[in-house]
Amino acid sequence: MNLLALKQFHVNIKIRMVVSFVSDIAEMSIFPFMAMYFSSNLGITWAGAILTLTTIASIVFGMYGGSFADRFGRKKVMVAGSMVQTVAFVIIALANSPWFESVWLTFVMFFLLSITSRFIDPASEALLIDVSSEEEQPLMYRFIYWSTNLAFSIGIILGGLLFLTHKFELFFGFAILSIFTFLLTLVWIQDDYVPKNEQMKNGFMLGFISVYTEVLKDARFMILCVSTLLILSLEFQLYGFIAVRLSEDIHTSIFGITIDGPKMLSILIITNTMLVILASGILGNIVRKINIKSTLFLGLFMYVLGYSFLAWSHVVAVLTIAITIATIGEILFQPIRSTYVAQLANKDARGSYMAVSGLSMEAGQILGSLGLMVSAFLSNAMMAGLFLLIGGLGILGFFWSIQDSRLKTTKEIA
Repeated sequence: MNLLALKQFHVNIKIRMVVSFVSDIAEMSIFPFMAMYFSSNLGITWAGAILTLTTIASIVFGMYGGSFADRFGRKKVMVAGSMVQTVAFVIIALANSPWFESVWLTFVMFFLLSITSRFIDPASEALLIDVSSEEEQPLMYRFIYWSTNLAFSIGIILGGLLFLTHKFELFFGFAILSIFTFLLTLVWIQDDYVPKNEQMKNGFMLGFISVYTEVLKDARFMILCVSTLLILSLEFQLYGFIAVRLSEDIHTSIFGITIDGPKMLSILIITNTMLVILASGILGNIVRKINIKSTLFLGLFMYVLGYSFLAWSHVVAVLTIAITIATIGEILFQPIRSTYVAQLANKDARGSYMAVSGLSMEAGQILGSLGLMVSAFLSNAMMAGLFLLIGGLGILGFFWSIQDSRLKTTKEIA
């Protein structure tokens, strides 16, 4: 990616990218490993209950965060959430220090970190839309998509190296960084959004119900969210059905090197990550002169086709090519999808729109996990056909949802 292009963006976008980059590294360094932490200290039953409770509460707080962002302003929500996160990181570091250890205090702070992360997200997304033009949004979201994947990669590596043996140092380091991001948000973020008088006159619950009722009535937007859910559910199969299938079907040797299921899954994940980090800028330059709608559907078709082959093939070369095709498709369609979500969001309810859009990811994970159960009754070829069906429905949903006068579908990618 050409980082010099960042100069053209509003200061809010630059600050948000920095804050999100740090937050994403922290999230991936900690969250994926908490299941191991709680299960080893409290048992599998308690660990499952804690993670389930945290997931449900995070979804609820995400909805409230969207409503708060529209009712009170973006910056107030972001500052409040960032303050809680900073305190939580400090306490969770102390609760895992050489002088004091507390699993239950760690759980409470982990719970706060999870819900405040989702609480902040809608306000942060709405803030981006407030200060960006329709012409620069595709480039903005491409930068965000790239930096998010880079942060996730760094986070996973840090967590893998430090979580088990240096938890205190890891948490303390993020506590310091959290103070830094809190000050960035407090001092530098500019919020020009003014809530409508009607929102302030209504009681909070009445306003909450009213605004989300309006969002649910927006048929084009809701179909776009459902279509996103269907499409993203294919990627989550990589960690469920596809991972299990690979462990059963892949047993081969290449140049004397044994390749089994876990190794093949690692190859696929590394290929996906490296392509996103290294190829996003190149692909962006290649397709910048192509109509944005054409780029969207090219990406969607490649994505669905790639994951369908991953559900069926047992040839290492084919699987590697398939993840390459799917990843290129993802690089093409994700920034454009985010752009369309931004353009469909009502100006006075962007926080609430972003909260509903965020549910697509959560629901996609749930739908993805169901694939493993369904695979018990279907062959690999039938699962591939099911992937094509789900992906095809998602593509049709995209086609219908973007036939809307609010979308600038004829613009070229900036």
